[in-house]
Amino acid sequence: MKRSFKDSQEHKNLIWMMVEYFTNQGLENIKADIPGMRIPDTIFGSLQNHKPDLTADFNGTSIIVEAETSSSIFDNHTSSQWMLFSEFAEEIKGEFHLVVPKGWRNVAIHRADSINVNIATIWTP
Repeated sequence: MKRSFKDSQEHKNLIWMMVEYFTNQGLENIKADIPGMRIPDTIFGSLQNHKPDLTADFNGTSIIVEAETSSSIFDNHTSSQWMLFSEFAEEIKGEFHLVVPKGWRNVAIHRADSINVNIATIWTP
């Protein structure tokens, strides 16, 4: 998905927010798809492979995080990512988290429900 400059900046800001929060909370092995960070590993699916925006470990639990802007929540690429990351998190007994802009939590919940995706936590600024 091609993002506008504004959406791209918002996307990076959401990821940085989670990196800072997870760092302050003592999570380990933090990887994020932003400059200056180690890049998360690609997750391989039967139909398509995707790289999450952020991964981390907390007390032995792997956490996969995807950041979405208001313009990307309903994108088909987003649906594919959410389904893969949710399924993979369940397989490894981890958690799939989402971070969305302020005011978009309920929209994200409804979108996840509509595509049968389990999200452990939805973060907002």
